[in-house]
Amino acid sequence: MGTSKFNGVNQLSYEQAKKEIKAGDILFCSGSYLVSELIKKASDSIFSHVGLLFFWNDRLVVLESVEDDGVRAVPLSHYLDNYENSKKKYNGKLYVGRHAAVDDPNFDKEKIKRMLGKAVDLLNRNYDKGEIAEIVARIGLGIGRHSDDEEYICSEFVDECFKQLDIELLRDSTKFIYPEHIAADSNIKPLFEINP
Repeated sequence: MGTSKFNGVNQLSYEQAKKEIKAGDILFCSGSYLVSELIKKASDSIFSHVGLLFFWNDRLVVLESVEDDGVRAVPLSHYLDNYENSKKKYNGKLYVGRHAAVDDPNFDKEKIKRMLGKAVDLLNRNYDKGEIAEIVARIGLGIGRHSDDEEYICSEFVDECFKQLDIELLRDSTKFIYPEHIAADSNIKPLFEINP
């Protein structure tokens, strides 16, 4: 796959980005951690992680599923100055994309509320560690099929939330979905890279 449509997008500061982001935008991460590099290599992508962006009062929040915590909500600012409580910024690049439906001025904003409600309902669900093993088997050995359960890798979580908008995101023929599938979806428009 290896979508290139995010190459060369404008860089915005966090403060500028906050002014441009809409509820339901997608955070795409290109991490430089060991696991991130493995995910990128296995999926032929620059992306290793994906999450949803929403505002909670004046805070910009990432709703995501991560290995150690499952589905969680964290301020996006933590990616820029205190990632995983390390007092360091995220080791990698952060991009923002938007689905065409979210960009449509005639889009029913109540659906975004449903999407956020679904994301909140899924908080604290487990990360799907078994799915990672199945993805590795599928990529490395060409075997396996995705099966739905109540646990989520990051891209499954985003996909589940988008279903509340009556949107099915791109996936492979065996029904697996990675950050690359979401980025490559023709309805996803790259907006910018956040430059800390």
